Amino acid sequence: MTARLADLVAAAPGRLSVAVRARDGYRFDHDSARVVPAASTIKVPVLLAYLASGMPWDLPVALPAARVGGCGPLALLPSVTSLPAGEALRLMIALSDNDATNAVLGLVGVGEVARLLGRAGTRHTVLRRRMMDQVAAAAGHENETCAADLAELLAAVRAGSILPQREAAMALAVLREQQFDEGLPAYLPEGLRCASKTGSLPGVRHDIAVIESGDAWVAVAALATDLMDGPVDRGTSIYPTYAAIGETVAALVTG
Repeated sequence: MTARLADLVAAAPGRLSVAVRARDGYRFDHDSARVVPAASTIKVPVLLAYLASGMPWDLPVALPAARVGGCGPLALLPSVTSLPAGEALRLMIALSDNDATNAVLGLVGVGEVARLLGRAGTRHTVLRRRMMDQVAAAAGHENETCAADLAELLAAVRAGSILPQREAAMALAVLREQQFDEGLPAYLPEGLRCASKTGSLPGVRHDIAVIESGDAWVAVAALATDLMDGPVDRGTSIYPTYAAIGETVAALVTG
């Protein structure tokens, strides 16, 4: 397992950080404390913070008339002016909708996300700005994370140590609705469950997941940067590596 993962990392394009945490105690780390832009993986702590807050699943969430777009369907649906919180959370994760994310953040608050991350023991993950806030990004207020933080955060959710059982199950159910599955989930054997989230920026592609079979599970975070070739974003070149990593770590839950 370790040799195979090391080979995949060595052959990967760009610069790749990987962390694996399995229920049986298996661990793998490669450059896993490296701090990188979080991209849309930061939406997972937002989801967890909302579920930890006690606010109801059906709470109405107002959507601003001016949409930020970038990813997700709400930028194309200006007639939709509000959604139940649960639907906004599902759009935030499954389709990485930035407008849904910002609307949820307006309810839960950046401080609550920070407190959730503090309880989880993350060391390098921070939410500094809303989605698509170009002014804040240009000023250096970037959302950041590392592979070790994300793998351990997902492991804590699956192990039931960061959220109550009901809310942890809800979080995993939302993450299993992920529609962007060309990375870690792509080569998984039939019958496995995968709860995942992707993130992308120019030259950056991330994928994180909990892969399960029965009571066995493994959390994996793969974060890639330096995928630019001049002005061309070569981010999709990392997907075969991610698919192979997912297939490899699946052996930890299939025996």
